[in-house]
Amino acid sequence: MRITIIGAGKVGFKLAEMLSYSNHDVLVIEQDAERIRAIEERLDVQTVCANGANPTVLKENGIADTDLLVAVTENDEVNIVASLFGKKLGAKKTVARIRNPEYLLNNQIGFDKDLGIDFVINPDYVTANAIAELVEAPEAIESEYYAGGKIQMLELILPPGAQAVNKMLKDLPSPNPYLIVAIQRGEKMLIPRGEDRLLSGDKVFVLAPAKQMEPVEDLLGQKRTRAQRLVILGGTRTAYYLAQKLLGKKIEIKIIEKDRHICESLSHKLPHVTIIHGDGSDLGLLQEEDIGQADLFVAVTGDDKVNLLVSLLAKHLGAKKTVVKVGRSDYASLMEKVGIDVVISPRLLTAATILKFVRRGQIVSISLLGQDKAEMIEFIVPQNCRQANKPIQQINFPRHAIIGAIARGDEIIIPGGNDYIAPGDHVIVFALPKAVTAVQNFFGTNR
Repeated sequence: MRITIIGAGKVGFKLAEMLSYSNHDVLVIEQDAERIRAIEERLDVQTVCANGANPTVLKENGIADTDLLVAVTENDEVNIVASLFGKKLGAKKTVARIRNPEYLLNNQIGFDKDLGIDFVINPDYVTANAIAELVEAPEAIESEYYAGGKIQMLELILPPGAQAVNKMLKDLPSPNPYLIVAIQRGEKMLIPRGEDRLLSGDKVFVLAPAKQMEPVEDLLGQKRTRAQRLVILGGTRTAYYLAQKLLGKKIEIKIIEKDRHICESLSHKLPHVTIIHGDGSDLGLLQEEDIGQADLFVAVTGDDKVNLLVSLLAKHLGAKKTVVKVGRSDYASLMEKVGIDVVISPRLLTAATILKFVRRGQIVSISLLGQDKAEMIEFIVPQNCRQANKPIQQINFPRHAIIGAIARGDEIIIPGGNDYIAPGDHVIVFALPKAVTAVQNFFGTNR
């Protein structure tokens, strides 16, 4: 597939990187010469230093032969214009990153019907959705649902006292069907076998029927809890979407914001939320507002350093769990080492959402796991799948990938070697980056 990416910022770079790994023909158009140099030094893609919203630039760089144009600059208007010109000049499909809610809410213009933009992605909304799922499962580092909510994936840290510690996977008890599809140990991600042993501190990725996940959490040393008090640092769009998403969940929500005008605006839009005007880095303010009593402290300002500092203060005061949004995902591992519980990267979330669109067809959803060390992909098995109805132990499934769960109608199967996949099944696959293309080919989604 020929893909043109407009904008080589954080999202554009990550998207170009992942698409090039999947053997797509990628062209990146970016005005900033330094960003172009960074792309050229690190990625095997074509580059052009120019304005991607200029129709002449698009024409000269083969937009008429482009299968997909993705506009992900930091400017909404540039993304909209680039997508419109791209579609008009022959691009088969267009995707635009648009953050301003005024473009997306209560407008009379449909981007797809009236303007021809096929897919609109809002990073703040996607980030808020990811955090909202953590509010539902605060004991987890990451929580995802598949097959219409029937299958749940949790990323959990194995504490020293868990009954699974120092046991081989084949010796673990089975309170109900589940599968540990991956273990992250330090920087290494591995797909375990029955003889592999779980160690204290491992990050464990586990799949189970959503209604039967709680006993599995007990086995892995985690107790299911319910968040009742949520504190959000930063009156950003992400904070607004998150508070809206949690409306009616019986959760006490506070937002701390130092800009008075933003506070006034939020107080009108979010009457069910307590808006606190003040500097979140002020220890006295945090103590005065009982931040230590929070079940979840979420930092979503635009400053990574402020998010880190205030989250550590909140943790010191007693907040049970901290979630930090980062603009630079290379900070993630450092933040986790100093005590932050969960690091959320809008860049990775946005890239995963766009990847789902790029790989559309039999792919229902994509999750990037372990700060982009692996993918969880939900496929629908096509009618012409040659490996359908054969025992899994007999099919030549790609190495470095594993089938974690199968949804067949209302039935949820955690597969063993004698189980099979059938046309129409929703199949949840865990794959390391080097196996993604092979897995797509297996299900016929990379043609």
